[in-house]
Amino acid sequence: MSKYLLLALCVTLSATSCVHADDWLTYYEKSDYLETPRYNQTIEYCRKLADHSDILTYTTFGTSPQGRSLPLLILDKDGEFDPTGTKTSGKAILLYQAGIHPGEIEGKDAGLMFLRDIVVHGKYMDMLDSVIILFIPIFSVDGHERFSAYNRINQNGPKEMGWRVTAQNLNLNRDFLKADTPEMRSWLKFYTRWLPDFSVDLHTTNGADYQYVITYAIEANTNVAPALADWTTNEFIPAITGRMEKAGFPFIRYIVPRKRHDVTSGLITWTGSPRYSNGYGAAQNRPFMLIETHMLKSHQQRVESVYALMTQLTAYVNKNAGTLKEAVRLSDQQTATDLAGSYYPLRFQRTDDSVMIDFLGVDFHFEQSEISGTDRVIWGTEKKTYHIPFFYNNIPSDSVLMPYAYLIPMEWQELIPIIKLHGIKIDVLAVTADSGTIEVETYRLRDPKWETDSYEGRHQLKVTVERSVEKRYFPCGTAVIRVNQRTNRLIAHLLEPKGPDSFVSWGFMDAVTERKEYADSYVLETLARTMLAEDSALSVEFWEKVETDSVFAASPRARLYFFYERSPYYDQNVGLYPIYRVMTPTELHLQ
Repeated sequence: MSKYLLLALCVTLSATSCVHADDWLTYYEKSDYLETPRYNQTIEYCRKLADHSDILTYTTFGTSPQGRSLPLLILDKDGEFDPTGTKTSGKAILLYQAGIHPGEIEGKDAGLMFLRDIVVHGKYMDMLDSVIILFIPIFSVDGHERFSAYNRINQNGPKEMGWRVTAQNLNLNRDFLKADTPEMRSWLKFYTRWLPDFSVDLHTTNGADYQYVITYAIEANTNVAPALADWTTNEFIPAITGRMEKAGFPFIRYIVPRKRHDVTSGLITWTGSPRYSNGYGAAQNRPFMLIETHMLKSHQQRVESVYALMTQLTAYVNKNAGTLKEAVRLSDQQTATDLAGSYYPLRFQRTDDSVMIDFLGVDFHFEQSEISGTDRVIWGTEKKTYHIPFFYNNIPSDSVLMPYAYLIPMEWQELIPIIKLHGIKIDVLAVTADSGTIEVETYRLRDPKWETDSYEGRHQLKVTVERSVEKRYFPCGTAVIRVNQRTNRLIAHLLEPKGPDSFVSWGFMDAVTERKEYADSYVLETLARTMLAEDSALSVEFWEKVETDSVFAASPRARLYFFYERSPYYDQNVGLYPIYRVMTPTELHLQ
């Protein structure tokens, strides 16, 4: 072939350079599909892709505790890489996020190949007419570099992979709401700037054996706005399930057996709280799909399944961008207008409602283990289809009547930066000295019980609450969070004490449960006699408690503190939750 003919062929293949397929193989492909690249190798390839194409750019959205940049690739057919411009384009913004658990890393390898095939080889360009793709190849970058062949004992490859948590030993997929980590705080700023219409979080399972290479979870329960739940249940799930089936990857809800390792006991589902990516998406009125590839399949099989998902899901979102964006718009509207004065579910419980499904499993049996002293599961190799129950229904177990607004005093405004990270709007009270009295509902936090073990660096707290109504003075500068926002679900989860991911539940406000003043017994002995002499009803109550409560009767301290707690000397702020609820559309004077 003459050099002129070769030059002409190169121009035909690429507007900018002659493309040789071998030049664009990923590290994963060059390793015969057995390895995944390190952080620096990944960033090098990302930059190489971006330098090659005018429709792809490489940027970063934060820095890890160990000083690594958090990488982001943005793909837009029109070369628009700013969220302000993209939101006026009418396109759907689609986020793929890999490496939040860096041992579960096939999403990175699949995503690099997917973007390569678009910008280098010109495939799937028709999928970009109505879609902008954001791709985070590695979220937990420090965890990614804790590289070892021994990080995932349950997992079949790659040869080496990253560690589950960050350098601070925190799990990013428990941190979406409380935002303890620098990585998550950076991610929340990025997310609220872009507000993707659809997001995908890419993981690998632990658990049972079965035939499926890839599974999913996505919220569509009453924790989701009606418009989005309808779109997810009736449009998206049937469509993407069918598409994945045709692509050679049967697609089923993330598999959790009702009885550990025994799929014949049935499969269960759950409602994700906003500490997790899928639950956080629901609270933001956006679908956030959790993908779990199967740990026992090879790394190559898992990568191929994610690649298939990316092609099928991108094609679907491109074709249905209008209906997706309309469902998101209506969900934002419904959340902003319908929650104030209504009950909102904070916690859920599974019911016994089920439907029978066909499940593509493998043969297995249990046998007694002399080592563990219990049954061990033995997975076979024979494919087997089981007809089993799927327990699909979760109902609210604890709900709260939402107020018109929340008031946060100035002394607790250290919470404000976290609240703002989630895109929640905050006003400030402007009052004069004689007009700052507002009727509010208050909570008293009773019976605090902390978990004995640390979880994500905190000891979680459970409380019961007592409600009362009173008038309080709120000075100028008090923060006001009105329940008229698209972020109302996030507001509820952060500020309602009984929410599983509230500031109270995560231990941000433990100090309010602590009593700081005490009384000596000899003082209380005198006080008790005075109170008994002056209050006959109190006398009856005390002696009845002595007669009927043996634990109380046997405790000198409890008997004396019975009187202290009912005296004016007792601290009236013990357990007082310092965030107040305005229950009616009171006219609040705002700055």
